[in-house]
Amino acid sequence: MKKIRITPSRLLRLAAICSLVGLAFMVWSLLDPRPIPIMAAMSVGQAIGMLSFALFLGVIVFDAWRASKKTRPPAEKDG
Repeated sequence: MKKIRITPSRLLRLAAICSLVGLAFMVWSLLDPRPIPIMAAMSVGQAIGMLSFALFLGVIVFDAWRASKKTRPPAEKDG
Protein backbone atom coordinates (compact mmCIF):
# COMPACT_ATOMS: atom_id res chain seq x y z
CA MET A 1 0.00 0.00 0.00
CA LYS A 2 1.43 3.36 -1.05
CA LYS A 3 1.50 6.19 1.49
CA ILE A 4 0.34 9.64 0.41
CA ARG A 5 2.37 12.49 1.86
CA ILE A 6 0.46 15.66 2.60
CA THR A 7 2.75 18.57 1.83
CA PRO A 8 1.95 22.29 1.84
CA SER A 9 2.34 22.48 -1.93
CA ARG A 10 -0.21 19.68 -2.42
CA LEU A 11 -2.62 21.40 -0.05
CA LEU A 12 -2.21 24.66 -1.98
CA ARG A 13 -2.94 22.84 -5.24
CA LEU A 14 -6.04 21.30 -3.68
CA ALA A 15 -7.13 24.73 -2.44
CA ALA A 16 -6.71 26.18 -5.94
CA ILE A 17 -8.71 23.35 -7.49
CA CYS A 18 -11.46 23.74 -4.88
CA SER A 19 -11.67 27.46 -5.49
CA LEU A 20 -12.01 26.91 -9.25
CA VAL A 21 -14.78 24.36 -8.70
CA GLY A 22 -16.60 26.74 -6.35
CA LEU A 23 -16.19 29.52 -8.89
CA ALA A 24 -17.64 27.25 -11.58
CA PHE A 25 -20.77 26.79 -9.45
CA MET A 26 -21.10 30.54 -9.07
CA VAL A 27 -20.69 31.16 -12.80
CA TRP A 28 -23.20 28.40 -13.57
CA SER A 29 -25.79 30.16 -11.42
CA LEU A 30 -25.15 33.44 -13.26
CA LEU A 31 -25.48 31.87 -16.69
CA ASP A 32 -28.51 29.72 -15.82
CA PRO A 33 -30.64 31.66 -13.29
CA ARG A 34 -33.07 28.87 -12.45
CA PRO A 35 -33.62 27.83 -8.82
CA ILE A 36 -31.49 24.65 -8.86
CA PRO A 37 -28.24 26.26 -10.09
CA ILE A 38 -28.72 29.19 -7.73
CA MET A 39 -29.27 26.90 -4.74
CA ALA A 40 -26.30 24.75 -5.78
CA ALA A 41 -24.10 27.85 -5.99
CA MET A 42 -25.31 29.12 -2.64
CA SER A 43 -24.78 25.83 -0.83
CA VAL A 44 -22.31 23.57 -2.64
CA GLY A 45 -20.30 26.37 -4.24
CA GLN A 46 -19.98 28.23 -0.97
CA ALA A 47 -19.01 25.08 0.95
CA ILE A 48 -16.29 24.26 -1.58
CA GLY A 49 -15.08 27.87 -1.50
CA MET A 50 -14.91 27.82 2.30
CA LEU A 51 -12.98 24.54 2.18
CA SER A 52 -10.55 26.16 -0.23
CA PHE A 53 -10.09 29.15 2.07
CA ALA A 54 -9.62 26.90 5.11
CA LEU A 55 -6.93 24.87 3.33
CA PHE A 56 -5.16 28.05 2.22
CA LEU A 57 -5.33 29.55 5.71
CA GLY A 58 -4.09 26.30 7.25
CA VAL A 59 -1.04 26.24 4.99
CA ILE A 60 -0.25 29.88 5.83
CA VAL A 61 -0.56 29.30 9.59
CA PHE A 62 1.56 26.15 9.40
CA ASP A 63 4.22 27.90 7.33
CA ALA A 64 4.34 30.88 9.70
CA TRP A 65 4.56 28.55 12.70
CA ARG A 66 7.39 26.59 11.08
CA ALA A 67 9.28 29.79 10.18
CA SER A 68 8.97 31.18 13.71
CA LYS A 69 10.16 27.87 15.13
CA LYS A 70 13.34 28.06 12.99
CA THR A 71 14.19 31.66 13.96
CA ARG A 72 13.49 31.35 17.69
CA PRO A 73 16.70 31.72 19.76
CA PRO A 74 17.53 28.90 22.16
CA ALA A 75 16.07 29.30 25.63
CA GLU A 76 18.45 30.53 28.34
CA LYS A 77 18.73 28.54 31.52
CA ASP A 78 18.16 30.26 34.83
CA GLY A 79 20.33 29.48 37.60
